[in-house]
Amino acid sequence: MLPRTVIEKIAAGEVVERPAAVIKELVENSIDAGATSLEIIAEDAGFSLIKVIDNGMGMSQQDLYRCMLRHATSKIRSADDLFSIGTFGFRGEALGSIAAISRMSMIAASQEDGSGYLLSNEGGALAKEATPHSHRRGTTVIVKDLFYNVPARKKFMKTHRGEHLAIIRMLEQLVIPFPSIHFTLRIDDKVIFNLPVVDRCIDRIAGVSGLQFAAGLIECRGEREHMDVVVYVSSPAQLQERPRFQSLYVNLRRINNDAVVYSVKEAFARFLGHNQRPAFFCFLTIDPSCIDVNVHPTKQLIKFDNEREIFSFVFATVKDGIEATMIGREAFKMGDPPGGAQDATSPSREDVPESKLVMVPIVEERAPDMGKKAETTSRSGRSRSAVQGGQTILSFPDGRRIEKEVDPLQDTTIQLTGDVHEKMWDLIPCYQIHTMFILAPIKNGILLIDQHAAHERVLFEQAMENSTGIQTTSQQLLFPIVLELTPSEKGIVEAGREYFLQFGFEIADFGGRTISVSAIPAFIKDGMVESTIREMVRYLLQGRDSDNFSEPHKRFAAAFACGAAIKAGQKLTQEEMNTLLNSLFSTQNPYICPHGRPTLIRMSLDELSRRFLR
Repeated sequence: MLPRTVIEKIAAGEVVERPAAVIKELVENSIDAGATSLEIIAEDAGFSLIKVIDNGMGMSQQDLYRCMLRHATSKIRSADDLFSIGTFGFRGEALGSIAAISRMSMIAASQEDGSGYLLSNEGGALAKEATPHSHRRGTTVIVKDLFYNVPARKKFMKTHRGEHLAIIRMLEQLVIPFPSIHFTLRIDDKVIFNLPVVDRCIDRIAGVSGLQFAAGLIECRGEREHMDVVVYVSSPAQLQERPRFQSLYVNLRRINNDAVVYSVKEAFARFLGHNQRPAFFCFLTIDPSCIDVNVHPTKQLIKFDNEREIFSFVFATVKDGIEATMIGREAFKMGDPPGGAQDATSPSREDVPESKLVMVPIVEERAPDMGKKAETTSRSGRSRSAVQGGQTILSFPDGRRIEKEVDPLQDTTIQLTGDVHEKMWDLIPCYQIHTMFILAPIKNGILLIDQHAAHERVLFEQAMENSTGIQTTSQQLLFPIVLELTPSEKGIVEAGREYFLQFGFEIADFGGRTISVSAIPAFIKDGMVESTIREMVRYLLQGRDSDNFSEPHKRFAAAFACGAAIKAGQKLTQEEMNTLLNSLFSTQNPYICPHGRPTLIRMSLDELSRRFLR
């Protein structure tokens, strides 16, 4: 039989994956204890110190000792209770597992008289009894030197910055369904977020994701026997290739489930563009007897009694909610700020006229001022979507005028940079196919170029040159652009500020969760700044291509190339296509993008002849 200390460390490995997992377990315990205020403190990405302070019901001296024991819990009594679980914790393994790989102490008081008790547990060596210690009603858990006695486990952790961001991202997800709890997160003496009590989940979503983003969400509600659902889903105008939030909560527990994600996407199918997905927050309340939450050590997955029914229920709710919002609207508007008298994106049934569904025009990526209706027509009276069809995406540094069909104030053009010595493509007629690919005839056949991948290759190599100390040319903005980010997004920007500067961005902290951008790369126009930075941050947060770009400067260069490159759906002029090809064939490796995808396909005349049986 294995020694007890080895058993405890093995068990801890199932529960305590990283510092963020410790915080998750402790915060969920505080929520179960009825806390209305929670303060989370971390130092050194949680490795040196994690402290969670709550004002919950606290514990007596006897319960404080029992809670440290393995599989000791007050939340279930028998195996039958596993089929009606209404709390986050129930196994009683979290505190014992955390204590086995750290120096842990707990202070708790169940009365308002200030008399509490302190209990220590160092590496699984539990003190004989809890000693008196003054404390207000509630519990404080202090975890020091995490993984101090399992250094091999600590070796496999990510960088401190990565663990820092993991804590923020986990809490961003966890706090949303609890608007009645005040959450504060402090890391290394810096307040990351301070989320006071609010009335509704949509207000908490606004506190986490930003007021502008939350105001554009569509509210969808549905009820069936044994369950009901509320889904806040992004509007068709907010669709993204990689949405920041796709969150499912079942009985307030954050879980992952592919069926629900797919059901929301399918409900949005008629509005989806190429590779675009909706962001959503789905709150499903279901009879506990219809689910099994005891199928995963960290409870990130649950099993539904009838997953097909859940899929159809969520699908129908989202589909009906979207259509009810769109009916009778000349254009989709962002809506009033959360907390207003009425959410403009969720009209009552009485307000919905019986008319046909109106197609939603494409609105600008930069949302209008809150409380104002989005302007969806140009000065000439045409719809913005029609105007954008002729928009020029690239501009050139030689001063030649390119006729544009958009208002100059809404200019979102960019240009290709770099000195191109060969003008081999200047006189070659190129053709854009489905605003995604470029067809170019060559001497012995044709080339088919992916416009996004090609531009990514150009920008990546330029960014790599900048990372060697050659800072790209910047243009100062007359008025700085202010962006509101989530805490984790702002953390990414702050961590990579030196790389943003190398690429030509001058970014400063604007207070709270906002940043100001006072200078941008010379080839990016004002209208593209927000989408470029957000795409870069999204790329880095998702950890895409982390194996290929293990070095920070390469990872940021790949993010910059991905965020600033021409997108599918952007129309190019003949001159712009020629310039793109010139820039592509001036790179060191013009045949693949930074992520390994091909930038072009060559088909010879012989191959074409064979295809036509010539």
